Amino acid sequence: NAEYMGALRKTMMSKVSLCFALVGALCLWWVWVPLLFVIAPVAFVIAKYTPFGGPINAVYYRLYDWLFYQSEAPRKFLWQKWYNILCWLYPQQYWTCMNYGYSPLDEAEGKLIDLKEGDERERFCVQLYHHVATGTNDKLKSLKGKKVLEVGCGRGGGLSYVTRYLNPESSTGLDYSQTQVNFCKKNYADLEKMSFCQGDAENLPFPDNSFDLVINVESSHCYGNFRRFVSEVTRVLKPGGQFCFTDFRDHTEVAELKEAITHTNLVLEKEENVTPNVLKALELDGKRRISLIKSFVHPVLQNLFIKFSGLKGSRINDAMEQGETLYLVYILKK
Repeated sequence: NAEYMGALRKTMMSKVSLCFALVGALCLWWVWVPLLFVIAPVAFVIAKYTPFGGPINAVYYRLYDWLFYQSEAPRKFLWQKWYNILCWLYPQQYWTCMNYGYSPLDEAEGKLIDLKEGDERERFCVQLYHHVATGTNDKLKSLKGKKVLEVGCGRGGGLSYVTRYLNPESSTGLDYSQTQVNFCKKNYADLEKMSFCQGDAENLPFPDNSFDLVINVESSHCYGNFRRFVSEVTRVLKPGGQFCFTDFRDHTEVAELKEAITHTNLVLEKEENVTPNVLKALELDGKRRISLIKSFVHPVLQNLFIKFSGLKGSRINDAMEQGETLYLVYILKK
């Protein structure tokens, strides 16, 4: 249809633009290649073997954290491009969820729910969706009669689980990345109750009082203005509707997060620190994640993907183990 063709044209234009950028970079190789081969080794030696290493690393991480987690416009732009590139490079259906996962602490194998064979490979990721979408009532089996919106649906695997297993009346996935929306429209076309659209979490393209349930899973750290996002969620929720939210934050930001998530007078029904559950899920899911990275990612990029996956030894994993970063769940009602 016209909407799909328009989205396809946008994706093709993005790829064409990227190709032009790559061609331009190749044409100017004589500028950046010598600089890269001179600056990179010198910076590495200084950072690793001199007293200046500590300050250099501190400046690097401060800049990185500001760009990806604290800024407004740069943060939104960078995360959108990152996910566009990921989906463009890896369009395979074996990878549909991108969160860190959830495991009950009292189960040796980490099983929370019964899954069909085809869903088993991403068990821990979909268990996080189950825990959040049910309002942490893990025994709940149905969302019958509810209209569900996921803001930041990514590759759609979590919303697919919610739709197929919890049976809402309808489910809508919104994502800032058009490439990921195209992926979802292609791979979940057989699920008639589920639809996807491109949009901004801070300016939701839906009428007031549209949804019974809004879920947001490990996505909000990409948003430039979190308070504006909460205001938009409040607007599109029906009276009595629920907002089920989970994400990680630095321990120094928790009070600010709690204030922001309740500033529209949403009623906080439940607050839960699931950091131990997430760490256990990452441990149990580690072999699968490493296997995927080793099988499909170029060796040059594998270390980057291991860090992105939150595996043991990564900065985010260390921060959660040390209590510097917390993974939190909030259930709120309008």
